[in-house]
Amino acid sequence: MLFYLPDFENPVLPESEARHALQVLRMKKGDRLHVSDGKGGKASAQIQSESTSACKLQLNDIEHVNKFQSGDIFLAVAPTKNADRMEWLVEKGTELGCAGFHFFRSKRTERNHLNLERLEKIALSAMKQSGQYYLPEIHWHRSTADLPVQQFDRIVTADLSASENRLKEIPYNKMLLLIGPEGDFTPEELQWLSGKSTESVRFLPQVLRTETAALYALTLAMVSGRSLG
Repeated sequence: MLFYLPDFENPVLPESEARHALQVLRMKKGDRLHVSDGKGGKASAQIQSESTSACKLQLNDIEHVNKFQSGDIFLAVAPTKNADRMEWLVEKGTELGCAGFHFFRSKRTERNHLNLERLEKIALSAMKQSGQYYLPEIHWHRSTADLPVQQFDRIVTADLSASENRLKEIPYNKMLLLIGPEGDFTPEELQWLSGKSTESVRFLPQVLRTETAALYALTLAMVSGRSLG
């Protein structure tokens, strides 16, 4: 089983991870486990102390695992009113290898905030469950205009009014997939996005739920997008 150890320089399990190892799995001093720092690092480890507040480890065989894709794909999503759907999206997106989630409030978004701490826990659980070594970052932005579009060298907007119906094979290092709210972006938002050199794509003829569109776009980008390197 994989455990989360954010700092290999200070090999002490976070309390929640230590409780799971010591109290749920009944692990003892001397038992071995595997850890990841969520940034590609992995190691085998041996428990040195049985304190849930200070569960020290001895690390062995430290190595760095490269991502299976050379480019990173991020999702920017205007969340639905039902928070459960966004939790589902974070779980499944993490399993697929999404590098990060940028949730934002658009003009037609019915939510003013999300519980980022809960979403981070869901992402961590999904990372460990799927045996991955990269933990996606999760952010909240107050408006579409607050999205950090300058950080990405390729931006694709899911647009119900777009004439393009396929994702072109354009090289990238960091791709951002923008998914608007149910009801789509407003004309003003689409105009702002067009000024950011975004590609507008209508992925399917039918109208998809927000979380379905996001997961479909992520999957499509992974199989048809072309990363640099």
